[in-house]
Amino acid sequence: MTSFQSSLYPRSRNSLLISQEYAMRYYAGLNMIIMLGVLIKVVSGSGFGSGMIWAIMIAEIVALVLGNLMAYSKLHRSYAEIFFVNDHFSLISVHDILFKKENHAFPLRYANPSMSDEDTISIHFNDQVVTLKRENWDEFDLIRDYLYSRQY
Repeated sequence: MTSFQSSLYPRSRNSLLISQEYAMRYYAGLNMIIMLGVLIKVVSGSGFGSGMIWAIMIAEIVALVLGNLMAYSKLHRSYAEIFFVNDHFSLISVHDILFKKENHAFPLRYANPSMSDEDTISIHFNDQVVTLKRENWDEFDLIRDYLYSRQY
């Protein structure tokens, strides 16, 4: 069994901490939209009454929920580890690592790897096309060689 870890591999097993790290970008973007709306409302001269406070509170709750949902989705799409066992392989997402999900190995011949340029490998995995980028994988060349050498 050969295993390679990406730079996305979680530094700790604290699922709340890691999910909040992934959500921070979404929180920031959604809060910018809310604050822009508040600024437009105040500049237009509508005032800042109790109705505005309720609207901001509801918008912040919606932003929090949306940010968490988008972060949860990104945890599923961020691959942190790849295993090679005999002529099979398995990609493991950050979500799978944090929540200790069972992983299934697929035959390498199903991977059908292709390189659009020198820095990305596209492989078929679990009914989707996954792109591995050189910037995320220190052993990118070894992974490429492994995928191509064991394919047939």
